Amino acid sequence: MSRRFRDPPSLLVGGFAAALLALAVAYHLVEMQALSRTTGPLLALSLEAGPGAVLLYGAHRLAGSELDAENRWTVCSWTLGGAVGFLGVMWATVVVRQFEGRETAEPAFPLLVATLVGAAAGFAAGYHNARARSDVHEARTVADALAFVNRFIRHDLRNDLSAIRGHADLLAEERPTGDGAGGADSAEVIGAKADEAMTRIETSGAVAETLVDDPDFERVDLAAVVAEIADGVESTHTVPVSTDLPEKATVVANAGVRSVVDNLIENAVEHNDADDPRVRVAVARTDETVRLTVRDDGPGLSEAKRESLLEDGLDGGLGLVRTLVDRYGGELSIEDNQPRGAVFVAEFPRPEARSGRSAPGEAAPAPD
Repeated sequence: MSRRFRDPPSLLVGGFAAALLALAVAYHLVEMQALSRTTGPLLALSLEAGPGAVLLYGAHRLAGSELDAENRWTVCSWTLGGAVGFLGVMWATVVVRQFEGRETAEPAFPLLVATLVGAAAGFAAGYHNARARSDVHEARTVADALAFVNRFIRHDLRNDLSAIRGHADLLAEERPTGDGAGGADSAEVIGAKADEAMTRIETSGAVAETLVDDPDFERVDLAAVVAEIADGVESTHTVPVSTDLPEKATVVANAGVRSVVDNLIENAVEHNDADDPRVRVAVARTDETVRLTVRDDGPGLSEAKRESLLEDGLDGGLGLVRTLVDRYGGELSIEDNQPRGAVFVAEFPRPEARSGRSAPGEAAPAPD
């Protein structure tokens, strides 16, 4: 049998509405006979029928909703509470009038209207409250599930990659370098890729924690991260990547900052269609920030594209970059390169500049 016909909260709401409407019909039928008129009683009945019909439809929707039993009972409670509350207020006005010695003619009609309107208002408020609670619970459940999967996959992949790394080392020791038969050279490639995958796993974990948790930020040498990623990108692409880096440039972030650098440089390289493509990466320190600048001589970006990339959301790698930079307390901007291309500038706060506003989950870092 469908839940619509056996759900106690929905049946109670619907039955309550039906009972009130039946009471209203009976009252106005008696009124018609007593007055020998139908226009006034019918108008009065129409005022009661409106919220009654809304309540009946609400009971039907409640039975077919995805709310769990606890939340459906919450809606039912709000409905009855609204009816009792409105009825109590209206009844209090009648009592006050009687206490003052004033005559109150036929209080039944306003009391019925107040009860039906209160029930409908209580149902609407209760339903929205239950939906909000259900959405919060669902979001928390999804976040917990993603966190579990993240930890589970990272743990298992780390174990597998550690085994691959170990066997690659054994293979390199057993075969001479450059033997032409997939010896030590292949072992070095396998080992390097295993190390790269391990790094990406750690980076993805830090990214996930930054996006959905209250992460612990730490000191990260942005110059060292840029140097490592720029060398890796240049070794796998034909586009030269030049760097201008200080000896050290400390920012407040976590391992997820690698994703910021990687996405900016990869984007500049992959979309560069110049005849002689070049990408220039620079890190510079100011009094309060560390500025990462990535310049390319590719096709550039339209104004509309720039605005869409800087809006909220995680659409693509650059959307992730903007979100991470924002979580680190920094800012991302996009400019035109001259004479062609685009310039991405990500500014991160230096540790000493955050002494008055600690990163989430950490005490304020001490100066370098």
